[in-house]
Amino acid sequence: MQKPKALIAVDSGKHATKAIMLYNNKEYYAIFRTKMQEVEKLDIELYPGSFYVNYNNKNYLIGDIVDEAYCDFNLTKQALIHKLCIYTAITQLLKQANLQADKVDVRLAVNIPISAFKDANAKKSYLNFIENHNNPIMVNVNGDSSYFTLENTIVVFEGVGNIFNDMKNNSHVSILDLGGLNVSFCIFDKMVPMMDSMVVSNHGISMLRGKIGRAINEKFGVAVTQSDLERILHSGYLMLEGKILAESHDMIERIKRSHFDEIINFAKSRNYTFNNTELCFCGGGSLLLRNIIEEKFPNAQIIVNPQFANVKSFLQILKVKNNL
Repeated sequence: MQKPKALIAVDSGKHATKAIMLYNNKEYYAIFRTKMQEVEKLDIELYPGSFYVNYNNKNYLIGDIVDEAYCDFNLTKQALIHKLCIYTAITQLLKQANLQADKVDVRLAVNIPISAFKDANAKKSYLNFIENHNNPIMVNVNGDSSYFTLENTIVVFEGVGNIFNDMKNNSHVSILDLGGLNVSFCIFDKMVPMMDSMVVSNHGISMLRGKIGRAINEKFGVAVTQSDLERILHSGYLMLEGKILAESHDMIERIKRSHFDEIINFAKSRNYTFNNTELCFCGGGSLLLRNIIEEKFPNAQIIVNPQFANVKSFLQILKVKNNL
């Protein structure tokens, strides 16, 4: 008997893992932080967004519960942290729909950096890695065991934005995907990606966070942790012993503006003119820099719920590939 298909799209970024499943004409969503820490056996209560994972006889904490120090800052996605975040996302989406992993045909689409997407060998190696080299996948998440196989997985390059989900077929669109570690750029002409336009820079939010940390240390003589910086970045100011340092807000805004200018200058150095094109910003970084983007490019589109922009396009590709 043929198993029912569950289409699952996962964008496992350096900051967060986002996923959507389409099953029986209904969509299910999941999002959690891409952080992982190997631990001994634990017996603790976990809140939503945090997971206790057993894989290959080792135990890991994944998600919000893990300290910022355990983020992955390597360029590659071919790493255990991304594999386990993808597997965890699959199990959580199936759980939402009350599905058993071995009772459905999981059809998966995952993200890959532009540099790896353009390299056939790197793409094949990543596919084998995610599909567990054609071996069954056994993983236990929060006490629930799942057993499934992955085959015919689709890899999609980062930076597609919502081009396959919302954009007009006849549009000329420039996509800037502001991610945790990188910024991905791509121009689409009538939904066809222009190969020479597919470039990536290291001006992601992690670099911005580092700039702010150094500036705080130099100006205020304060050492801040990665966890501190995550909160500072979102609040826009430094608070010491309950007191907000007003001048820190102006300093942080200046750094953010300078960082955004660097992103745009990088694009221009790669022949992006931004002339006669629909300009679209996506990725979690577009939320943090929203006010600056709107000031510099008032006619640009900042995608609603930009963290899910890529993964929604991944799902559309899956639907076409599976005749749905």
